[in-house]
Amino acid sequence: MDIESESRFARALGVARQASIITGSILLALALESFWGGLMDRRAEAQALTALRTEFLETRVEVLRARGVHGERCDAATALRGMFQVPEADVDVDALAVLTKEMASITSVNAPNGVLTGMISSGRLSLIRDDDLRAALAGWPQRLADHRESEDYVLAVIREQWVPWLTENTVLTDTWGRPGAVAESSYDRALLARVLGDQQFRNLVMGHDYTCTFVLRDSENLERDVDAILEALVARRR
Repeated sequence: MDIESESRFARALGVARQASIITGSILLALALESFWGGLMDRRAEAQALTALRTEFLETRVEVLRARGVHGERCDAATALRGMFQVPEADVDVDALAVLTKEMASITSVNAPNGVLTGMISSGRLSLIRDDDLRAALAGWPQRLADHRESEDYVLAVIREQWVPWLTENTVLTDTWGRPGAVAESSYDRALLARVLGDQQFRNLVMGHDYTCTFVLRDSENLERDVDAILEALVARRR
């Protein structure tokens, strides 16, 4: 090999070395960027998991509160059905007043959803790497909406059927409907006989027993759904 050929080979080798160094530097920079990006994503995911866990713990408290109200209404309907079989003279008038009041109790789940809604709308739900947990979180708003639809139906029955019947057929105290007041009905014996013997009243109680039982069961299922999400959130943070 002559001197000129050796010179060209040396220059080519130098260029190859420089290209290799530049390529290696670029790959290293990309690897570091990917590493730090992944680290930041994991930190962001951990923060999101903590915020979601707090929100769903509050949701669980709210679900239990509403379920308690639904349960009391179901118990009242069952007790009223039992009174249909009791002789009029043996019916506890005060208990009847309390039960009719409890039958008119209304509530719905008012769960917090700011964190989850914000993550969904911003696309940050993708930070959650667990596919099953991400799917459960994405489906939660619709699950809650379905439950509220059932609650709304019962509320409509109370407002449109139960309360009007009470207004027409019982003597309500002047505290009825006031915020924070105990709403009670008062009866005399003649009115009691008419109330318990009224077929419309019996039909309302029977129908209400069915609908509130359905909502109560869905409340129990909703609680299990919340618990499953909470369990997954805790497991993901480990």
